[in-house]
Amino acid sequence: MAKKNKSSKKGIAKPKPTMRKKVSNVRRKKKKWFSILAPKEFNNRVIGETFANEPGEMVGRALNVNLMNLLNDYKRQGVNLKFKIRSVNDDNAVCQTVGYSLLKSHSRRAVRKGTDKMDDSFVTETKDGSKVRIKPMIITRHRVSIAVVSDIRRKAAVYLQEKIKELDSVDVFESVIQTKLQRELRGSLLKTCPIGACEIRSLELIE
Repeated sequence: MAKKNKSSKKGIAKPKPTMRKKVSNVRRKKKKWFSILAPKEFNNRVIGETFANEPGEMVGRALNVNLMNLLNDYKRQGVNLKFKIRSVNDDNAVCQTVGYSLLKSHSRRAVRKGTDKMDDSFVTETKDGSKVRIKPMIITRHRVSIAVVSDIRRKAAVYLQEKIKELDSVDVFESVIQTKLQRELRGSLLKTCPIGACEIRSLELIE
């Protein structure tokens, strides 16, 4: 007998319905360039550019700029400033100064043989209620005793706290950038012992 051909009934796969991509009626906004401006203390000088879809995307962005480039003064190349974008007007993003820092190489050069260096770090409050962390560095002209070191550190902290609470945060940064606060601090400490230099290693706005 002839064998019956068993026809395997294989299911024929039905074609899957093609999903049409929905075409959004909303057009994507094109990114555009915005100029980044330094604070008014630096005459709103252009310090960079950034790319964004919306002005609000840029608020809070931070960037670092060497002070030499802002003042066109090579003697200030040992300082970096940190800015944050606070507002956007038209195509301009306006910054606020939120940080000041000495380069480590600059700090090392300030210390010489036969001197003592005192570092400190503390948080204090400005006149407008902002909190800042300040890190002073004081260098004596010659070696001093441990008792004198402690006395200088204490007096420096008291002086800076009293001075900073008299100034708004903007004015604190301006005073440090212009080295006015450092000079005044040195003058207040000369009665304790000969001071070679007073520097602010770092000043940071706490947000």
